[in-house]
Amino acid sequence: MLYAALVQMNLPILYSFRRCPYAMRARLALMHCGAQCELREVVLKEKPSHMLDVSRKGTVPVLLLPNENMLSTNSSTTSSTAEYTVIDESIDIMRWAMNQNPNRNLSNASRWQISETLSIDEINALIINNDLSFKKQLDKYKYSDRHPENTQAYYLAQALPFLENLNRILSNSQFLSGEYFRFVDAAILPFIRQFAMVNLKTFHDLPLPHLQQWLTTGMNSELFSSVMPKFPQWKAESQQDIIVFGNQQSN
Repeated sequence: MLYAALVQMNLPILYSFRRCPYAMRARLALMHCGAQCELREVVLKEKPSHMLDVSRKGTVPVLLLPNENMLSTNSSTTSSTAEYTVIDESIDIMRWAMNQNPNRNLSNASRWQISETLSIDEINALIINNDLSFKKQLDKYKYSDRHPENTQAYYLAQALPFLENLNRILSNSQFLSGEYFRFVDAAILPFIRQFAMVNLKTFHDLPLPHLQQWLTTGMNSELFSSVMPKFPQWKAESQQDIIVFGNQQSN
């Protein structure tokens, strides 16, 4: 559930950008696991000074947890200000939503961490490969004009082994960790979506039927649709209503 309202409670704050795959996967976890926060939609060319003050990284997503409601995150990427504990890595936001959010839906959060097909080490390796290697290849493929030392077709070929590995995994199950959309799917799908959107015909012409079906199913899901509405740019000086993002569910 997403809505605009004047809210009296002291909610966490999420700086986000709708199309950013890192922010997208953070929103998927927050929504599915039953978190609520104040969403502040960022325009990347006009980053809010408050976001830059609390996070040196300077990119979305950034989750600010009011210190009075804070549980230990046990993360090396967490920092603090006088008012907030700051989580500014998307995977850490996902893990906070599943494991430490005091208002989480325990059933949803627990089921999201089950895997019938991959070990924890295999899941972590997939996400690391996605974040460190594939994302670099994706950026060069998407912005090939900025990397004229090679052709766009070359960057596509460089990205193919990762896509082929996902397709192989998905040949045995509907989703990456079994028969349900879970944590690892949410962590990776936004990046495959971004890759596909560079050239949809090229993507659908690739011999990757299981990956293509997985992406279509994920993007057509109620969960994915629920985190993709368009919101106006947040401005500190504006009088706009607070945007409450999330789904506060009972266990």
